[in-house]
Amino acid sequence: MVPSLGNLALYLSLFFAISQFIVSRKNKNLKFISLSVIGLLISSLISFFLLMYSHVVSDFSVLNVFQNSHTTKPLLYKISGVWGNHEGSMLLWILVLTLFNYFIFKLFNKKNSVFILKTLEIQAFITIGFILFTVLTSNPFERMIPAQANGLGFNPILQDPALAIHPPLLYIGYVGFSAAFSISVATLSLNNSEKIPWYNYMKPFVATAWTFLTIGIALGAVWAYYELGWGGWWFWDPVENASFMPWLLGTALLHSLIIVEKRKSLQAWVLLLSILAFLLSVVGTFLVRSGILTSVHTFALDPSRGIYILIFIALIGGYSLILFGLKSKRYFDNNYFTFFSKEGSILVNNILMVVVCATVFLGTIYPLLVEAFTNSKISVGEPYYNSTVIPIMIPAILVMGIGPMLGWGKEDKSKVFKKIFPSILITAVMTILIFLIYQSYSVIGIVGIVLSFWIISNNLIMLIKKNKKYSISMIIAHLGVGLLILGITGSSVWQEEKITRMKIGSETKIEKYNIVFEKIVKGFMGKGQPNSNVLRAGRKNLKVHLEYIDWLSKQRDWLAGKKFSIADISAAANFSILDYLGEVSWRDYPDAKEWYVRVKSRPSFRDILLDKVPGMLPVKHYNNLDF
Repeated sequence: MVPSLGNLALYLSLFFAISQFIVSRKNKNLKFISLSVIGLLISSLISFFLLMYSHVVSDFSVLNVFQNSHTTKPLLYKISGVWGNHEGSMLLWILVLTLFNYFIFKLFNKKNSVFILKTLEIQAFITIGFILFTVLTSNPFERMIPAQANGLGFNPILQDPALAIHPPLLYIGYVGFSAAFSISVATLSLNNSEKIPWYNYMKPFVATAWTFLTIGIALGAVWAYYELGWGGWWFWDPVENASFMPWLLGTALLHSLIIVEKRKSLQAWVLLLSILAFLLSVVGTFLVRSGILTSVHTFALDPSRGIYILIFIALIGGYSLILFGLKSKRYFDNNYFTFFSKEGSILVNNILMVVVCATVFLGTIYPLLVEAFTNSKISVGEPYYNSTVIPIMIPAILVMGIGPMLGWGKEDKSKVFKKIFPSILITAVMTILIFLIYQSYSVIGIVGIVLSFWIISNNLIMLIKKNKKYSISMIIAHLGVGLLILGITGSSVWQEEKITRMKIGSETKIEKYNIVFEKIVKGFMGKGQPNSNVLRAGRKNLKVHLEYIDWLSKQRDWLAGKKFSIADISAAANFSILDYLGEVSWRDYPDAKEWYVRVKSRPSFRDILLDKVPGMLPVKHYNNLDF
């Protein structure tokens, strides 16, 4: 019953979206438009929450629930399982679209009626496209006959609090740019739109989309760091790039809107950026759902879905860009900016952001094009991005530090120097201090430290001055960038990695740590007796590690933080080998023992405990879950 109602609500959403498109296009009575907009929102909400209800009650007559849920799952992951798959995530995408659609409608008044109706028409067309995609290729309410007693469960990697809220935040970011896209196309479509302050309508949507996209990307990076074990928080994965590209254009768009507000310049540029930002969001959808990429981030492996999205991109992209080419001339202006001005610095950073975006786009798409035309696979990885993106970003960061301190219009260079001199001094002092403390020098390290303290010092000075012309939100955002650069530099310069192949009895050294490779069981393998000296050294090191884990267990719930992660599995698996041989004195480390018991009791750990060494029995407590 519930899945049927959800399916009905989904079809009602399609009906109301078509109704909104027709009545907005024909400028019909406001009551009909209001009914269509509110009906679309309510039917989308009902459809989404009925799917969520099916997940919560474990209704395995629904194929989506069967494939992505299990009766033993915690409530949080039953709920996040709704959007942790392709079909459910499309329903969430539609819901966010209808929410932004509703907020556009709330801007309606007598003065802007024609403009808002045109915007609603474009937004309705986008919504129809995504609802049709869901209904035709990805219906989340597809039934499973006969119904199963239990489901297949949810991908363990995705069962994480950060990832539970990561997709909704990204979707708000992606879909938020749809509102900017609709406003841009409506502006270009109408002849008298230059009289309407369209940029004032666009700015809140862009700011909201950019903010949520930023938080979503940050949470994804945190998750990648502690869950995937990639040894970092960014891997230049194509799907990561798919979120990074609209973020770059969104950043440029947000700053350009400031110039349009203050100087009425760059209007055509803003209209183009708003179109491209949303198109790149849909390109990201294509990459994730087309099956052309194999990634931990991808959902679908159905080429028919990819073809639909590709046609949809071609349709809305072709229309909007042709319209821009035909109608944008009236938004061009002949204003020239000097470099030492606020608008000049924003323009320079805009150009650099677009160049970075184009570079990332090329690195992401080029391997796919090569494979499509030549049937041979190539990979574009970290070396390409680091050698192309970083040099472009360095001048952008330098300009970011000075730009907010400049005034509108031409400014005297000597006054500019007086403003930035304290920042130059602080940056120099902090850079010298950092390298005196760590006593490790490299070109990348010096550049990173200089850039980070350049941003941080400039923004702290602006914060201390409490000048009303300095936006607090801008200062916080730029401070965040400065801290990010500092973190990137620290993790890049002061980490040491050594990849070596070790044989039994060999050893290697990393910093102050001496790593030895000795097998207790090599006697059973016919490779002679173990080296007692090495074993003694190993037991001594084991004591250090147990003390550290015992201390960690007192400070937090799990090794890597307050959540169970791959770090716990890896550490416990290693300890299980030593525990098998009776090498761990658990009574001396009660907190470490409590942690090990909790990991050991997990169903996913049982297979490890079943391992046996031929000719050697484990200690008595080895298989005991509560020893």
